[in-house]
Amino acid sequence: SWGYDKQEGAIVCKWGVQMDWTKDQHNRLVELKQNGLTWGAIAEEMSGKYNMRFTNEQCRSRWRNNRHTIKQTIDPKDEYGIKKQKNKDGTVDIDRLIEISNIEDKDDAYILEMHGYDPNKWEITSHQFSMWNHFNKELTEPKTLYASKIKIAPKKNGFDFDKLLKAIESRKPIKSIPYKGRTPIETTYLELPFFDLHFGPANIEYYHNTLQDTLEILQKRYEEVLIIVGQDALHNDSFRGMTANGTPIDKVDMIKAVDDAELFYETIISESAKKSKHVTVAYNKGNHDESMSYMLARALRNTFRNQNNVTFDIEFKERKAYMLGLNFVGTTHGDKNRKNVVANFSIEFPVMWAKAKTREVHMGHLHRKRTTKQPIEVTLDEKGMIVRELGTGNQTDQYHEDNGFNLAHKEFEIFEYVETKKKRIHYV
Repeated sequence: SWGYDKQEGAIVCKWGVQMDWTKDQHNRLVELKQNGLTWGAIAEEMSGKYNMRFTNEQCRSRWRNNRHTIKQTIDPKDEYGIKKQKNKDGTVDIDRLIEISNIEDKDDAYILEMHGYDPNKWEITSHQFSMWNHFNKELTEPKTLYASKIKIAPKKNGFDFDKLLKAIESRKPIKSIPYKGRTPIETTYLELPFFDLHFGPANIEYYHNTLQDTLEILQKRYEEVLIIVGQDALHNDSFRGMTANGTPIDKVDMIKAVDDAELFYETIISESAKKSKHVTVAYNKGNHDESMSYMLARALRNTFRNQNNVTFDIEFKERKAYMLGLNFVGTTHGDKNRKNVVANFSIEFPVMWAKAKTREVHMGHLHRKRTTKQPIEVTLDEKGMIVRELGTGNQTDQYHEDNGFNLAHKEFEIFEYVETKKKRIHYV
């Protein structure tokens, strides 16, 4: 049997041989005590771990008299270390201890940050973890150590939305460009489908005349103005020079591009709200900028949130349709399923289709008006619908310049309607 020499603070056997407390025994005692175990439970745990008998009094006395004399010198995370392996396919394997509470409730972004990686640039492909049996009671929020093994891969289209939102929110307010013009002539409805603006290669200075011509048209008072936002309003869909599909293209200054696009649309929306009874602003997807223009549309909605006669449609859909009087106006970018345009709109919007006296679909994407039937004519009148492939007034980027795609006319089309028909087309 074992005895205890209170004066020496050590375990002794029945023959009187003194057994000193080891550093490991002492540290285990301290850890069990910090975990809130009773002295009986501590003694039982110590006896089982070290194969010798510890009593309640032995453990209590050691704690009372010597708890500060020996300190744990090696942090469990340092002892475990960090094992990292970079693989040929670009993935990275990491094995390390992390201090965390309720790991099952944490998302991938949190786990990546705990391992020291940016969730905007990396994604987790696999994750295994197990409890390391360590508890730090000094923390205000209890946390447990986990042995965490993850495999991560670079994001193919990594995009920092926080950076974009911060840039938008920090932008100083820009006053709308004032227009001084002639007395308006009142008409009924107006559609502004500015397709393929491509801010980035183009800027607000380049579109000065387009903007002024549009403001002049808006001096006529309309029942409703429909404004299309998106449709490749921005050249890039990230700060890395890529389209929405990840295709590498000319990298542009996206902060300036967003600023210029906001000024362009804010000016038009503001003037429309002053001169018409109602304004509808519709987000449309484009193949270059579906995410960036979506965020642009949300920012514009926030800017005009207190404007009672302005409504926004920012639904993330490929095809959309609106009624201007009894005129059906459909919009789509034109990069997908061009051959079935008429059928798609008649099936997806049957009520408006039946109610309308005239029906048109407007699309862009190709930066030119088509004059052949492959795949569609510039004005294809088929099965009760006119399909128009609109050109653009945008600035030629390097890709189109290098490949000789710079022969198309530079112009946007603005459509004016009365109650039951199209009245005229303005070119700006």
